Amino acid sequence: MERRFYPVRATWVLLALLLLAALLGGVSTDVAELRRLGARPPLYGFHPRPQHLLAPLFLHGGWVHFGCNFLSLSMVGAALEIVLGSLGLIYVFFFAGIASLSASFLANPQVTSLGCSGAVFGIWAARVVHCWCPPREEERFRFVALFIFSVLLTIVPARMGVNVDHVGHFAGMLGGVIACLAFRVGGVVRWGALLALLGWAGWVARPPWSPF
Repeated sequence: MERRFYPVRATWVLLALLLLAALLGGVSTDVAELRRLGARPPLYGFHPRPQHLLAPLFLHGGWVHFGCNFLSLSMVGAALEIVLGSLGLIYVFFFAGIASLSASFLANPQVTSLGCSGAVFGIWAARVVHCWCPPREEERFRFVALFIFSVLLTIVPARMGVNVDHVGHFAGMLGGVIACLAFRVGGVVRWGALLALLGWAGWVARPPWSPF
């Protein structure tokens, strides 16, 4: 039987960026060090700078946090890139990630939100939407089961006292759904959705900025 080869170049690029950030000190339990690299400080009456809605996607609070996101992205990133292509994966990753960090700031401005979990959840949601709208794939139930399992993996630790940014995760899911549908439609809808997201992120990151 002939084997089909699916290029997953964008997945490898995103994983390489995560690894590069880790090698530069982006994996740490020292919050002060992570803030130096772009994690947002507590914002008492201030707004995050624009880089605070992007840089935290590549910063992680410890190697367990990094390992979970790295492994999850390697699997679900490839699964989405196979059907949406490299540009589609990049579009969904950053769309969901920025949506996640923006919503997290509005809900928890004093919390230092880290990691690409919101983007990964967005990619998961996008993959489920793609296989169900319309229901075209034989493995669509498996994707739903895996998605539910990943959601439980973030709910259960929170019930055990682990700090979990639920707002960021679920905003990332919603962002992934919107990004997937907009990218598939293409044209004006694709770019209009992106401009709307960037406009919202610009409003979230408006001055006055924290002096720290």
